[in-house]
Amino acid sequence: MQKKFDNKYIYAGITGFCVLAALLICTFLFIHIDTVFAWVGSLNSALMPVYIGLAIAYLLSPLVNKVERNLFVPLFRKVMRKKRAVRGISRAVSVAVVLILALAVLGWLVMLVVPEVVESIITLTNSLPGYYQNIVNKVNEMSGKHPEAAKQATEVAKAIYDQLIGWLQNELVPTSTELVSVISDGLMNIMGVLFNLVIGIIISIYLMAGKETFCAQAKRMVYSILPVRYADRVLSIGKDVNWSFAKFFSGKIIDSIIVAILTFIALSIANIPYTALISVLIGVTNIIPFFGQYIGVIPSAFLVFLVSPVKGVIFVVLAIVILQVDGNIIGPKIIGESIGLGSFWILFAILVFGSLFGILGMICAVPIFAVVYKTVKNWSRKRLEKKGLPKETNNYRRSGMFEKEE
Repeated sequence: MQKKFDNKYIYAGITGFCVLAALLICTFLFIHIDTVFAWVGSLNSALMPVYIGLAIAYLLSPLVNKVERNLFVPLFRKVMRKKRAVRGISRAVSVAVVLILALAVLGWLVMLVVPEVVESIITLTNSLPGYYQNIVNKVNEMSGKHPEAAKQATEVAKAIYDQLIGWLQNELVPTSTELVSVISDGLMNIMGVLFNLVIGIIISIYLMAGKETFCAQAKRMVYSILPVRYADRVLSIGKDVNWSFAKFFSGKIIDSIIVAILTFIALSIANIPYTALISVLIGVTNIIPFFGQYIGVIPSAFLVFLVSPVKGVIFVVLAIVILQVDGNIIGPKIIGESIGLGSFWILFAILVFGSLFGILGMICAVPIFAVVYKTVKNWSRKRLEKKGLPKETNNYRRSGMFEKEE
């Protein structure tokens, strides 16, 4: 009896100490919130190579699996007898081949696109005075019939031109003249990015080589912390998250590359100016669901209209055709409709996540919300099943209420 009495007070004392320690820690963190944020920022910067490695490994792992399973495993089985050795060598060779191939394709795209984009930007900058003068001449031609409208158009064009030239002269040019003082910082930033990229690639190699082991360790940790029932739910949600992200991002990247190529071909045939710049812009912004297409097309149309209104109209028509083909044919074929979200929920997710997390939130909104939507849907179906009510939405379209069965 005395032993139980003592144990009760010991447990109560330990609980009180833990609560008091937690309160003191929370108070300390609240008082020194700036220091905490600075520490979190430093930790985030230190972990940047890990983030890069995780992203590279996540994007390339499906290709590594296919190359390993369909090419190197059958090949090495013919010359080696030990299954473990076959798996190890096949995985190592697959990772090396896929990584080299990815770096080669990325380097080729950079060498192909970057010079064209830089040339387009330089041409645009040099042509701005001419575009402004063309607008003034057009307005002067209209001034005889509509003098007030011509005056207002001239003032608007002059204001835009002055702002643009002011930015070039007051911001860009002085920055260029201070190149000696800026170049050291720029080189340090570039070296930092390259360092993170190289370390991230090395980390991705380790992750892709031992992904089964890492997944097994994470799974073991989940089961060691949570009860089996809740651990099963966590792993089920994790599986849905992985499936949604893999399905969305892999498909969206392929879809955006196809859209950029189609845009480049169509604009080249129509002899639209700034073809490379516009193709890259539309391809990159196409990764953002729903809004991305308009984010790329609207400024591109403005650039083309500055050169030639006729070509601007042609570009808008071509862009509409390409985006319709992508939205109705290419996108559904590559990504599919298995994400399970309607148009309203896609728009809702992009608006919410975009307002909270910016461009990154807009890009990740659809797969994240798809997991949330599916989780809530499964939970509601189980609740309805326990209550003996129909689970399908169509059963709730009728008016009236469900009578309780006795």
